[in-house]
Amino acid sequence: MKRILFVLLILLLAFGGYLLYDNFFSGRIPRLDVEEEVVNIDKLYIYGSHLNMHGDMINDKNLDLVFYNGEFKNYDINEVEDKFLLSEKVNEGVSLEDFDTGTYYMFLRSSSKDEEDNDVYKYYVLNNTTKYEEMTYYTLSNKNKKIVINTDDDYKTLTFNVTENTDNNIYDIVIDPGHGGMDGGANVGSYKEADFTIKIANQLKEKLENKGLKVKLTREDGQLTNNEKLPDYGTNGRAVIAHNVGAKYLFSIHLNSNAYASVSGVEIYTPDDINYEFAKNLVNNIVSSTGSKYSTNKINKVFDGIYTRTFTEADIKSSLKEYEQRNMVAYDITTNSNYYYMIRETGGIVTGAYVDDRNSPKVPGNPYYDSNIGVEAYLLELAYLTNSNDLNNIINNMDKYTDSICDSIVNYLNY
Repeated sequence: MKRILFVLLILLLAFGGYLLYDNFFSGRIPRLDVEEEVVNIDKLYIYGSHLNMHGDMINDKNLDLVFYNGEFKNYDINEVEDKFLLSEKVNEGVSLEDFDTGTYYMFLRSSSKDEEDNDVYKYYVLNNTTKYEEMTYYTLSNKNKKIVINTDDDYKTLTFNVTENTDNNIYDIVIDPGHGGMDGGANVGSYKEADFTIKIANQLKEKLENKGLKVKLTREDGQLTNNEKLPDYGTNGRAVIAHNVGAKYLFSIHLNSNAYASVSGVEIYTPDDINYEFAKNLVNNIVSSTGSKYSTNKINKVFDGIYTRTFTEADIKSSLKEYEQRNMVAYDITTNSNYYYMIRETGGIVTGAYVDDRNSPKVPGNPYYDSNIGVEAYLLELAYLTNSNDLNNIINNMDKYTDSICDSIVNYLNY
């Protein structure tokens, strides 16, 4: 009998030693006990530098989202109509810039107290039911991380795998100098919009690069002849380049025009359903730094100098008629689609992109129209060429415009 007890003691000590080694000395993190009930995720996307998700709410209290790698990073969630989401704003949620290298397991966590006032936690696996089985995000270049988001083979929950980025063709920001080549844009006398936009873009690129950001232009100075035009879509289209290079942000530079010379000022066009704080800071800085003013245009205005436009039913009807006249197949346009293509098509499903291959080769498709990874894009109409004060200001104070834009971007990115 003593021998049996001795053997059992040896086995128990060996098993305990194995557990101690497995959990603490082997480099593996202590394992969590998870609940049988799982949380189904039905929306999952990245916009700009933030991850957002939408899924089923469970019947438990004090819920938050946690990332576990031996320690916990936790995020508040919002409940809307028996569903949970991280934020109702598409450019908020979990900042993907805040993760060091390693593997992180995602859970919905509930917390309560036991009879002795100790914390009691339950962990619920996140089951990705979307068609997007894997996503890859590249952080800003000062962090230089690559994050692959998928479902692991251990917990069967959404997982972050964070490694160092080794791809040199990844950029932080894309700047789009509007128009170019045979498309001069707005013009007044000898002044062409496209000439201004490339100068502004080059200045802004240099200033952002001096801050350490990696910046790409959609077109270079002299790239296009007077017989050429930069394609909007296709493999290397204007609205596609930012996706090709893994950019997080895009700024499309334009100058405005109007039949009435009195119309003037700065207009920033944004996606809808966003937190507008950056857009407000951007337009405020431009106005205060350059001596310009907020645009007098009231159409689609949401704040001073800030405009958001999605397709209306009238816009869709007009678009359908235009496709019919051009013998083209109409796209699946909805009132959730942002009107301006440099905002809409760079944002994928987040901004209602719709340009697929149905009208190729007349209109090459956007290979990222159905992507759940979107570039946070803004269209900047910096001045009205048709207003003499605006025109003189942009000619004489271009440095002030680019300085104010650069400073706003750097502050937004905490760079």
